[in-house]
Amino acid sequence: MYAWPPTPPYEFEVISVTSAISGGLPKPFLIGWAAKMAAECAVSDHAIVAAFLEKGDERSAVDHIKGARFRDMGAKADRGTIVHAAVEAYVAGTPLSKEDIEARLEEARVDKAVRRGAIPMVSGVLSFLQDAEPEILWSESTIYSRTHGYAGTADVIGLMHIGGKTGSRVPVVIDIKTSKAIYNETALQLCAYARADFIGLDDGTEVPLGETPKYGVVVRPTPTGSYETATFALTDEVFDLFLACLDVARNHDVPARSRRPS
Repeated sequence: MYAWPPTPPYEFEVISVTSAISGGLPKPFLIGWAAKMAAECAVSDHAIVAAFLEKGDERSAVDHIKGARFRDMGAKADRGTIVHAAVEAYVAGTPLSKEDIEARLEEARVDKAVRRGAIPMVSGVLSFLQDAEPEILWSESTIYSRTHGYAGTADVIGLMHIGGKTGSRVPVVIDIKTSKAIYNETALQLCAYARADFIGLDDGTEVPLGETPKYGVVVRPTPTGSYETATFALTDEVFDLFLACLDVARNHDVPARSRRPS
């Protein structure tokens, strides 16, 4: 949840953009992914599972396998956070060294297998910034929609050439994803950011976004140091779908509240 203004008394508290999407948009592919994580854990951690079973602790063995997907998500989320922090430092003119990044990864106890790709990923994002040369207006800024009741943190809001370096730069929302692929649902997230009412500063100041960004650009750095991008048109149709997700996420408990004693 996000509250505005930053200190009490709050005018409003609203759901996050990512929570709205995850709570309102079906993700059937996650079932297969979770099953894969559990199966891989059962194989790679067979000694741990066997030790639990030898002690007669079947519950712990099952919980260890079931928790595989959360451990994987947690490690990759930590890596993503550090990649974002390195990019933010670069934008601020105080870039992190390789040693700084490695120290943060160590402090976060990121798994070594996941950690190896972090520094090349930072290089990949920096290569994108150098190649695309976006004019960065806001970085890691919290946006709020008083109109629709949501908030979130946008990686970059700025101006950029779309489809080549000809013509004028246009307003865009740029998002960095350290995931395995660029998923189309990211368009909902970027569209929500683009249609927000204002950027909220730490001192309680509200800054209008200005011209509504018509495009969202997703940058996915790779563990090899390169990057791939995808551009989404942030249309009314996309925003309507986000609002539908928002409505479902906010009202998911309606059936439970409608239940009455028999």
